[in-house]
Amino acid sequence: MGPIMEWDHRQIDQFIERQKGSKADSTITNYQSALRRFEQYINEYDIDIETISGRDMDVFVGQLEGDLAESTAAQYIGNISVFYDWLLMDADTKNPVNKANPDLDGSATTHAKPTLTTDQLRDLVDSAGTSRGKALLSLMASTGMRLAEACNSKLSKLDLEEREIKIDTVKTDFGERTVYFDRKTRRLLDTYINDRYRLKYNDPDSDYIFIASNTNQYKVREQEDAAENGVEIDNANISTDVGRRIFMRALEESNIDIEYETYSDGRKRSIYTSHILRRSFCQSWIDNNGDIMSLRNIVGWENLETAKNYIDDTTSIDKRDRYGITL
Repeated sequence: MGPIMEWDHRQIDQFIERQKGSKADSTITNYQSALRRFEQYINEYDIDIETISGRDMDVFVGQLEGDLAESTAAQYIGNISVFYDWLLMDADTKNPVNKANPDLDGSATTHAKPTLTTDQLRDLVDSAGTSRGKALLSLMASTGMRLAEACNSKLSKLDLEEREIKIDTVKTDFGERTVYFDRKTRRLLDTYINDRYRLKYNDPDSDYIFIASNTNQYKVREQEDAAENGVEIDNANISTDVGRRIFMRALEESNIDIEYETYSDGRKRSIYTSHILRRSFCQSWIDNNGDIMSLRNIVGWENLETAKNYIDDTTSIDKRDRYGITL
């Protein structure tokens, strides 16, 4: 049987318990993975699980598309759709997954892995409108860290002199890892942190590196719960929503030709998300003959299978003649 999980929503717990009598262990595990990710999303945005709008579901689908392989995202959405078919079986409400109209191919094993060149990355960073934006995008591009990891990075774990930062890995159990950044990123971070730019934001004394103009609204309830127990929570950091907006504004101001994909209902969505910074870092590492085990430790992959979703490392006769043994 799949691992025992505690759920914040009794509806999910009831659904999982109902499925256990008729589904294989692997299927239950797949349901748990999808619904855990979904529950984290609705908790972060304080969304009611039974009345979620098509728009909110569409935002979630977009996040999955940016973070996961297309086939995995399609599987997650399919599992969540099954949950809503069960949850709303006695209601007249339309399944919110269908409202979002996800256009994902669950059978696809190959999918576009867009990356940016070094010149494009420089252009993107330079096109960010603020010192905070430049530092954020540069840090992500030069370390391959995830957006959520950058948003939650701390001054107390940053060493500008050594060009290193310790970050808490999200999405996997990799734990804390140390990554190093380039000299341009150090200059941008130093300017943002030490040249009074942080003073324009809500809480310049926060230990978070990237602080918001206002209190992080998604952590208000967490802060209130902690206050009841006599604990204070620093919620001055930017949310991932703010991080995405910083990325998109810089992209639109840059000279990069934005590519779009069109859904079946005619909607268009840029294929470039903030995740392209992480993907570009990984691909550049491989293209420059960096070893994959070091890359795994830098980006915090739990296993090397994840690399297949990020990088193109196809073999060729040229690579054989360059790196293989020649007798």
